[in-house]
Amino acid sequence: MQKTVLTKAVAVALATLGASATFAQSSLTIYGNLDVALDSVHKGQGDASGTLYASSPALTAAVTAPSTTTRLTSSISSVNALGFKGTEDIGGGYKGGFVLEGQFQVDTGAQSGQDSRMWGRQAFVSLTTPYGEVRLGRQYAPMFYAFATATVEALGGADIMGSGLIVNNLQVRQDNQVSYWLKAGDLTGALSYSPNAGVDQKISSNRGQAAGAANGQIVGGATAGTEAAGTNNRGQSAGLYLNFAVDPALMINGSVHVNKFGNAQLVSGTSGTVLANLSAYKAFSLGTKYTMPGSAIQLAAIFHRGEFKNDDGDAAGPKINTIALGAKMPINQFAVGAEYAYSKFANFTKGKDTSLMLMGDYNFSKRTKVYIRAGYAKDSRGEVASTGAGLPIAGGPLPLLTGLGSLETPFFSGGGANIDATTRVVALGIRHQF
Repeated sequence: MQKTVLTKAVAVALATLGASATFAQSSLTIYGNLDVALDSVHKGQGDASGTLYASSPALTAAVTAPSTTTRLTSSISSVNALGFKGTEDIGGGYKGGFVLEGQFQVDTGAQSGQDSRMWGRQAFVSLTTPYGEVRLGRQYAPMFYAFATATVEALGGADIMGSGLIVNNLQVRQDNQVSYWLKAGDLTGALSYSPNAGVDQKISSNRGQAAGAANGQIVGGATAGTEAAGTNNRGQSAGLYLNFAVDPALMINGSVHVNKFGNAQLVSGTSGTVLANLSAYKAFSLGTKYTMPGSAIQLAAIFHRGEFKNDDGDAAGPKINTIALGAKMPINQFAVGAEYAYSKFANFTKGKDTSLMLMGDYNFSKRTKVYIRAGYAKDSRGEVASTGAGLPIAGGPLPLLTGLGSLETPFFSGGGANIDATTRVVALGIRHQF
């Protein structure tokens, strides 16, 4: 099975740990991925009756109306990227290095994701020593690596094994991060801290707002990562990642993520109404992947639990449990597979989402393939719950957290999902990596 650019990027990140003898001299690596598909997204009739969404004409049309959209869409099987990585061997087991990685749309040529930042995926400098590696800058969160090494796919738009990861954007990437990496035998670990990973004083699904604007911006927004005094540690984040290779066929991993919201206000994306005052978010994940000897069949499983904490006096914050399973089997130049994910609010609305994705690849070479993806997501709205402001709300994690600005990329590369409805998707695409 060929590597995706995500797999390559993860391998590049992990390969620098404690491997000073690997680099005899300075080097520069240019790598990238181009992935685009013709797809169709059908969203069924939703049910937002009796909730905040039904009270807003702008949200009613977006949330409850059925629709079918045919698109040319990037990043379906793996996320598009262009990256530069440099290392310099400075002797004595020490190396200097950097990574710059951006994201773009193949269908239009525009920058995409991370609010169109040129190097929105990664931008950091590093120093590798005989005792580990230190990285400074915008980086993947430690929890991201737990999902990236456990999935059978590549965390693209069709990879529903990442359902728990995208519950909170700061579990994926963070501004202003300091991380320490260490490899000891079969164990790889990372520890991170950020004084502000990307939280503004107001949080909303309304993208593109300047910091402090009345309608706010999403978690991890482009102008949300500024450290400032007197913010109750807003945006402060810490994470831990551990991966143990039991043997060449089996690995297990785990991760922990914590970030503070510092009394940030969660507001409606259209009216600016304050829904809740957020205090913190805590999460952990457990994952495993097994490759059957002699067949290269991959089996994987991930469990994730996340919990948003509201300020005292507000309604209890949502707790989300997610389990995902995946399998992929190569057959000569072909590969077929399936993924299943189940995500539910353990409290709050008690709404849930069930997703299934079928996968088929034809590998022309190690760099080029054509693929098909077909699947669905079914949202069950659960009960009508109250926000901290007493406003009614309902739905499962997938459409509800997207509408509240927690998710940067909604289901299936922006296809989205309606509350209490089934979303069906099918895509035929081409991917080339270099």
